[in-house]
Amino acid sequence: MKVTFQAKKKSPVHMNQLLSSSRSATATLILISSLTFQSPKQFSSTTAAKPTKWNSPANTIITHPVLLAMESCTSMLQLKQIQAHMTKNALITHTFPASRVLAFCALSDSGDMNHAHLLFSQLQNPNTYIWNTMIRGCSRAKTGQTGFLFFCQMVQKGVEMDCRSFVFAFKACEQFPGLLEGKSVHCAVWKMGFVYTLLVQNGLVHLYGMRGCLGLARQVFDEISERDVVSWTSMIDGYSKHKWCDEAVKLFDSMLMYSDVKPNEVTMIAVLSSCSQKRDLRLGKTLHEYVKTRNVTRSLNLMNATLDMYVKCGCLDSAREIFDTMGVRDVFSWTSMVNGYAKNGELEMARALFNEMPERNVVSWNAMIAGYSQNNQPKEALELFHSMLEATAFVPMENTLVCVLSACGQLGCLDYERTLCLYDRFARSSWAPGRCMRVNNQDAKGAECSCLGCPNPCL
Repeated sequence: MKVTFQAKKKSPVHMNQLLSSSRSATATLILISSLTFQSPKQFSSTTAAKPTKWNSPANTIITHPVLLAMESCTSMLQLKQIQAHMTKNALITHTFPASRVLAFCALSDSGDMNHAHLLFSQLQNPNTYIWNTMIRGCSRAKTGQTGFLFFCQMVQKGVEMDCRSFVFAFKACEQFPGLLEGKSVHCAVWKMGFVYTLLVQNGLVHLYGMRGCLGLARQVFDEISERDVVSWTSMIDGYSKHKWCDEAVKLFDSMLMYSDVKPNEVTMIAVLSSCSQKRDLRLGKTLHEYVKTRNVTRSLNLMNATLDMYVKCGCLDSAREIFDTMGVRDVFSWTSMVNGYAKNGELEMARALFNEMPERNVVSWNAMIAGYSQNNQPKEALELFHSMLEATAFVPMENTLVCVLSACGQLGCLDYERTLCLYDRFARSSWAPGRCMRVNNQDAKGAECSCLGCPNPCL
């Protein structure tokens, strides 16, 4: 893994660069880019209303019975009872108690984002923490568009922001189909003076990396003066997710050779993913040895990534050794082994593991069906597909249907009565017939429908 690396000195990613690729700017982008921001130190009561403070001593915050009950709250039913007490005692009008109630609604798995919106609308002067909580809660609830609107309201109202405001806004922007909103937040970062804040820079690297803008991500990464493990991992993960595997491995080498930052389990998962895509068994073994000798936390996700690497590289003995020593396995662990055995033609081993699986998902079924179809056992493939539709509510993947059609082509389907009902099952699975496919090297535009009993073959 030795590589020569020297970070190139680049000029900072400036606002004009961000805006130049988005000429058809939305009203929101125009708003953010045209507003005159004040630096964080310049905010005063004239630009942002000062929130009501919790005016009790610190020990009162900790020992107040209602707030103690809030800290142990586990359901919305309990929360509403606590909120009723707070309303009766006028505690809810204070910022700190209100923020605890709102944080539970927005961030807890047992919370209710609708209730958080209702409470927020009744707060007269929400502070930065409360605004940030709403943006973060919207992202968790997969309503990033709403979270972005909260960020825009902070801009409009002149609410004082901190670095987390931008990080949570970046998270919200990940749920948009394009990059316009993310770039507009980047503009705000410039105008607010947070452009060289590590937490914000890491958020930018992650955002651009996730969206495939690896040039921008790398430019921000190169601007970071003191990188932490999040900086390195975000960039490596961005490369890996978009199949820039060589770049991911080179950057990992640079991390080991030129920095004092030690990789964590998330870093190792990202670089193992690149190794799996490269099918580089030698590198994979080196990474596995690094994990064992450097006491990297061996989480389930890391063990799964190592297992998957050995499977993808065709080293099933090592994969099975890891599988057998795992104290906890999830559906990904089982499916990886089933897929490995099936692709290598060891169908009996694959089916034995498949039958032992405590739970399956559609990928598990697809792995076994594909194994049968690709190893010239079409009857078993169709029988298993029939069992999947009868026993589960899973919607077949496109790959599943391709494997089933291949099995039909191998059989001719003339002597297999069960396939007469497959067309109806495809229709109920929202599959749209008529796509041109290849079965046994023959054009199947119509063959797939006729062999499945379709009364109107595609022409």
